[in-house]
Amino acid sequence: MSSPLPLVSMAEAGDPRHVGQKFAGQQHLAQHGFPVPDFFCLTTTMFQEVSRPILPAIEQLISAVDSTSHQDIRRVADEIEHLFLEVPLAAEHEAAILETFDRTFCVDGTVAVRASVVGRGLEESEDSETDPFAGVSSTFLYVRRDLLLERIRRCWASAYTPEALIYRLAQGRDVRGLTVAVGVQRMVPGRRSFVAFTCDPKTTERRMLVVAGHGIGEGVVQEKVGVDHYFIHPQTGRIDRELGHKAEMLCENPAPGGGLLRQPVPEPLRDAPCLSEEELKRLATLARNIERTFGVPQDIEGTFTADGWLHVLQSRPIAFDFRKIRVWGCANVSESFPGVTTPLTYSLASHFYEVIFYDLLRRMRGADSRALHDQTPAFQNMLGFIDGRVYHSLSNLMHVNGINPFIALTSMRDLEDVLQLDASLVLRLPGHRESFPSTAGYALALGRSVVGALGVTATFQRDFNAFEAWWKQTLAGLRSLNLAREDPLVLIHHFRRVWTEVGNWWGLTLINHWYINTLFGLARRLLHQWTGEDPSALLVGLLCGARPDASTHALLSAVALAEAVRADAALAKRFEAEDAEAVWRSIEAGEVSPGFARAFREHLREYGDRGVQELNVERPNLRETPWELVRIVQSYARTSVTREALRASDLARRREAEAQLAALLQGRSLRKLAIQQLLERLRTVIGLREDSRFWRGQLFGFSKQVFAALGQRMAERGTLGAPLDVHYLTMKEVMDHFEGRSVTRNLGELTRLRRREQRENQERQPPRDFTTVGSVADGIPRAVEALVEDASLFKGIGSSAGIVEGIARVVLDPGAVGTLNKEDILIAKETDPGWLFLMPASGGIVVERGSMLSHTAIAGRKFGIPTVVGVAHATTRIPDGARIRVDGSTGTVTLVAA
Repeated sequence: MSSPLPLVSMAEAGDPRHVGQKFAGQQHLAQHGFPVPDFFCLTTTMFQEVSRPILPAIEQLISAVDSTSHQDIRRVADEIEHLFLEVPLAAEHEAAILETFDRTFCVDGTVAVRASVVGRGLEESEDSETDPFAGVSSTFLYVRRDLLLERIRRCWASAYTPEALIYRLAQGRDVRGLTVAVGVQRMVPGRRSFVAFTCDPKTTERRMLVVAGHGIGEGVVQEKVGVDHYFIHPQTGRIDRELGHKAEMLCENPAPGGGLLRQPVPEPLRDAPCLSEEELKRLATLARNIERTFGVPQDIEGTFTADGWLHVLQSRPIAFDFRKIRVWGCANVSESFPGVTTPLTYSLASHFYEVIFYDLLRRMRGADSRALHDQTPAFQNMLGFIDGRVYHSLSNLMHVNGINPFIALTSMRDLEDVLQLDASLVLRLPGHRESFPSTAGYALALGRSVVGALGVTATFQRDFNAFEAWWKQTLAGLRSLNLAREDPLVLIHHFRRVWTEVGNWWGLTLINHWYINTLFGLARRLLHQWTGEDPSALLVGLLCGARPDASTHALLSAVALAEAVRADAALAKRFEAEDAEAVWRSIEAGEVSPGFARAFREHLREYGDRGVQELNVERPNLRETPWELVRIVQSYARTSVTREALRASDLARRREAEAQLAALLQGRSLRKLAIQQLLERLRTVIGLREDSRFWRGQLFGFSKQVFAALGQRMAERGTLGAPLDVHYLTMKEVMDHFEGRSVTRNLGELTRLRRREQRENQERQPPRDFTTVGSVADGIPRAVEALVEDASLFKGIGSSAGIVEGIARVVLDPGAVGTLNKEDILIAKETDPGWLFLMPASGGIVVERGSMLSHTAIAGRKFGIPTVVGVAHATTRIPDGARIRVDGSTGTVTLVAA
């Protein structure tokens, strides 16, 4: 094989080891038709030839440098630069460089001369994916022909500048064996320059960031001039601007060899946007295309010339240190664990995530047991507890989902939609191709995961039926226990036995979630492609009319009680005149009809684990507070809601949507059949999800009983001041106390501290989503006040079609609400299945959080209630008692003038 050429043009393919990653990237851009100024490159081969005579001296200098002394480092750098300035350059190399310059730029052209340092490996080279080494090698601008060779020599020496030596030595990297490629590129007289990151370099969100200023790019890159910041959102294209004061710019100095000149920006341009909306859109399109050709997020430098032409000067990978980045979000998890909660609830939730996701990945067979074991830290850290609130650690949650190559390849975008991310995330997933050392290893893992996916699909319904049978049998056994009388170690034994079995079954619920995400995403894409319209409103109706699930049965049971109340004049009078606790006392005392009392107790037996915030251990369920069921029945009894009307409304919405679909797909019977089959399967798996959520409430209800009994024992022994103080300990701390692993006996003082912290957390308003870099404790955003705006229009996601006008009822604690009626619009932060009893009594629903597949959205669709989710700060921006109009199709909420 012939040795690499010492000099190559921009049209020739370049190996990064020979032309440096900077110029390999430039060649890639040029070959794909991007507007790159002409250039040629002096390869590392020429560097090696030129430096061979002085290499022993360089080695001697760097081997003796005192890495702790900046003065000594600077001395060594100066001596190495002097060696390069004096080393002979072969006549044929000099002639080739000048001849190529004349041919490419003409004799009187000006160029930029840039170094690109190549380390022993590409990962230690400039502009690598893991470390860009930005700013440590030399760049010279507006270079004329007579200074070209001298600037090239200085570029060669820049592998050993003080900055380069300090940077490498500080990281423990080798400073020997370095080579340098040098690029000579046509100098573009930029008037407005920019750096564009195709995703947020701090947060990994796919929100494009553009930093722009006047003059040439050196001023922007080195932060020598004032700049604007533009944030371009990927889904909407919305541009947020943070304009800076741009008083100065860097320009060409007309004096030969004079470097750069700092000049004032014309007064009218100093505070105006540097780039227009049209230019930003053009730049965003270009940047996305560049990223697509490289396959990874890019850091792009470029400039606009006076004629408006856009030039790309450089593109390199954004270097992320994923060890330090954590992305946090509560949009989806807050549906199950809303607001401020307790350490016991958080620790139980975290344990639940760990065991069920492990079961998911075990079943999918995309990774062997050793590979799953190696990911234990990610399994244990999918949830965070921040300011007393449960957050998804989106970095770890998506990392865990991405362990399976098939899921990583096919389903991550759908998962991001479900997690309601404003911008998708760039993550290094263990199941992605780049995480495998070889193509063969990736192919083997992908093949195994595909076989696993086919296997779980083939047996899913059978396995889910077995899961249901196991849970019902297990639950019956648990309800036969008298937990209040058991020894603490026996209680812990029962708890561990059940949760061990949970880890062998509950992964099926996540497989079902996977089906929902995949099928819903496919249905959206097909409907949009086949109808040419946004399918959101149509899907709302098409998903109605499914078989009743466990949550629906619970609701219908409560409505049946209300119907019985309305049918009995004496009972109706009692429910109308007395408060909920008094009515419950009369039921207990046998003062109501035996048939109603039996039905009431049957509801508590079957659905007593259902309630508001039912997964929060500190929140009692209906079985413990039966008067709450009385309050729900009172609310329904004051309306005309019936089981038959609810069923009829659901079916009517389904029929209306199917008629609309038939009209849109008229004459396309195969497409209609395909989408009907897809929707039928989607309705089925959504129903299974609601069933399993009901079982989850029962599982957490059992866990509440266990820890209530353990808290009682701790209070009896004086360890805690009161049984309910157990909520302020973690699951592990409670069990460690009884099993001899506790690191302190003073748990009572610990609970008092945490109770105080909980009160303080109630006053905080942390953001819905944020990112931390480095220590999470040091990176949590401080309290954020709710937005206050005078605007009368609020925008969210329309999730159940229909328009309703009524009175806003802001509900923060559903347990404190007496009743709602069809004139009331329910305004809440979020809902969980426990709110289901309150929803049908309202005329409309507006929540701050949620998605098309959230519980709020599904409930709204099922019962024909106009619903809008995702309205930021709805509970603080929409006044309680205000008259509002809710449009569940467009996702708008409007304040109506009195």
